[in-house]
Amino acid sequence: MRYKVKTAPVLFPAALDDVKRNVHIDTADIDTDRDALLNDLIKDAITASQNATGRQYCRATFYLYMDAYPEGGEIEITAGPVAAITSVKYLAPGATELSTLDPSKYQLDSIELTARLRFLESFSVDCSRMNVIEIEFTNGWTTAADVPADIKQAVVLRACESYLHPENPTVNHGIGLRTTIAEIKEKDYKVQRF
Repeated sequence: MRYKVKTAPVLFPAALDDVKRNVHIDTADIDTDRDALLNDLIKDAITASQNATGRQYCRATFYLYMDAYPEGGEIEITAGPVAAITSVKYLAPGATELSTLDPSKYQLDSIELTARLRFLESFSVDCSRMNVIEIEFTNGWTTAADVPADIKQAVVLRACESYLHPENPTVNHGIGLRTTIAEIKEKDYKVQRF
């Protein structure tokens, strides 16, 4: 399975004022260049945090591509939380265009961060081709207020670290592995891979 962003989010879970407070900048102090830099660092921190957890924080639209019908007729969508399935399309044997699966033929379970999609009836796909199943779905929390506090704090901490130490990447030098508070806050939201 592979994911591709269709529509990126325009809403971010960390506010500029939160980062300013953490780096001891007066929130009333407006410096256009510095604020633009901080906003860029917030976006970078969100990307880094999402990559670390394997989750999508703010509402976006994604595609999930598969090369074959799933064994057991069920898949997990880890880029959650998943709000809704927009469409499921598949390439039938001998077809040249994707067919849309009727929504009554699948069921979404999105009560956890990792959603499950179950196909209620099997269908055949062209096994000689790649990306024969395309699932479009919306994911991420609806508003910044809905994003869990630990995730917001992790993003703020990552942005602050980048601002205060722009040339100080985290490096493992053998016996000691540095774990940041941001990583600890993200831990409960990580995709579990076994």
